[in-house]
Amino acid sequence: MSATPNIRVIDNTLERNGGLVWNRLRSEREDICEALLKDWAPGHEAPAAGRMSNEAAMHAADWHRELLHARLRKIDDALDRLMAGSYGNCSSCGRWIEDTKLDFDPAIAFCIDCWQRVQIKH
Repeated sequence: MSATPNIRVIDNTLERNGGLVWNRLRSEREDICEALLKDWAPGHEAPAAGRMSNEAAMHAADWHRELLHARLRKIDDALDRLMAGSYGNCSSCGRWIEDTKLDFDPAIAFCIDCWQRVQIKH
């Protein structure tokens, strides 16, 4: 272990559960990147496009891409927190996020109280 506290925290995080979390986040990130690349492939048509008007199909494709990009940002942020040693702590107040919530979604950035405050603002 290094004498630098930040390195030690990162090492401990990755040793405990961080490796599993890292792999889960990286795997989901790869899946999203593949989906985004597939969307940009020439001649690619969304599965439901045959049943929709051209405008509705384009809107659905844009909406899907926006969701994928938003999820990708959340995953990248979670990976950054994991490497910085702050993974599992609320990005707003610093309190620990419940393990059950992190197990459900390892990219969660806020505790329930802060998440509710964010939802009210939007």
